[in-house]
Amino acid sequence: MNKLILPIMALTFSTSIFADDHKSNKNTDESRMNHPNHLLNFKECRETKDAVGTFLAMADKAWKEVEEDINNEEEWAKASFLASQAAHYSTVYDVWCKDMINKRVKMGMAKKMKGKKKKEG
Repeated sequence: MNKLILPIMALTFSTSIFADDHKSNKNTDESRMNHPNHLLNFKECRETKDAVGTFLAMADKAWKEVEEDINNEEEWAKASFLASQAAHYSTVYDVWCKDMINKRVKMGMAKKMKGKKKKEG
């Protein structure tokens, strides 16, 4: 038993030494903005927004099919599922992306105004 404890402890401690290695790596994805509260980058936010639109379009089509045949439970379930997926994706976008996108737009507008002032002055 004692012979096993030493190798296990050595293995455990050696892996914990490398646990902080990820902090030293610079994030090459500029769109993450190196902020701990950003779960998604700009590309992922755009994909999430596109998914919301896709789910809404699919749900709308499914609801129209429900209107044609109100007693079709399968279409009701499909329409309900697609609408709830659109709602879930909208929530994710609203929580993780909306402020980041708005900040990026404001930064872009400020940059344009700064460039405009330089040209005038």
